[in-house]
Amino acid sequence: MEKNNELIETKHPRKSNGVKIEREAYAAAADLILHQIRYEDDATLATLIAEAEKTMKAYPNVAWLVFHVKLDLEAKGFIRLMPSRLKRNAFVLRLTSKAQRQKRKPFDHYQ
Repeated sequence: MEKNNELIETKHPRKSNGVKIEREAYAAAADLILHQIRYEDDATLATLIAEAEKTMKAYPNVAWLVFHVKLDLEAKGFIRLMPSRLKRNAFVLRLTSKAQRQKRKPFDHYQ
């Protein structure tokens, strides 16, 4: 399998620069995150990482990858953290209205 070395520089919600991630890995993680949040009521970072470790075995450091793509999607306004209604001191991820309007758009839209 040939590696695609095109890198994407992510953003951070606190307006600082993020990290550089390969485009293919970013796309896989972003699709997984957005799908999980859309179809699971109480998606947390832990549940996203657990699902990614099951399905994204081709990528090293899956937890790191999911964490930084999540931060990038937060910075771009596609997802947000909200306090859980069911658990005290827990936060769940929700899609924003911006993400709801962009259903089924190709990956490049999230750039």
